[in-house]
Amino acid sequence: MSSSPFKPVRRVVTGHTPEGKATVVADTVQPPTFWSPQSISPIYDLCHTSESPAVIDSEIREGKWADEIATNTEHVSRNGSVFRVFEFSPGTVSPAHRTVSLDYGIVAKGSIVLELDDGERITLNEGDTIVQRGTMHTWKNESKTEWARIYFIVLASKSVEINGQELKEEWRSEQ
Repeated sequence: MSSSPFKPVRRVVTGHTPEGKATVVADTVQPPTFWSPQSISPIYDLCHTSESPAVIDSEIREGKWADEIATNTEHVSRNGSVFRVFEFSPGTVSPAHRTVSLDYGIVAKGSIVLELDDGERITLNEGDTIVQRGTMHTWKNESKTEWARIYFIVLASKSVEINGQELKEEWRSEQ
């Protein structure tokens, strides 16, 4: 299996000087993380906030920019937001999972199959969007040759409650 064919993920973050002028506080190529040690499908964390409304002036208040992704590895921020990129190599299947979050996804390249726990399958193609609302699901790249890249904005949410039962975060073993 080959490595990702996509350009590296560049992240530019703006902020303010002590005089209140706009400035760039970071311009980096993000290092990847992975679903599991054997996975070649990278994940790139771009932003993490731990509260809402977000604190966006740390470089003024603390004298330096506080990059929360450097210190926080939560998949979902309990009180804030997460912005990340997932790449799915050909044949990749994510672990079945449910998060207590509202996720906005945009397929940037390729196509990916969303499979819900009731067996329903939806193919999302380049340019398609998904509003994921705390459902149990997997992501499957069923292509034998093409990679897929999806951008996600993950927002904290309340748990779904059905018949008095709270649907909590759940991760199942990889398939």
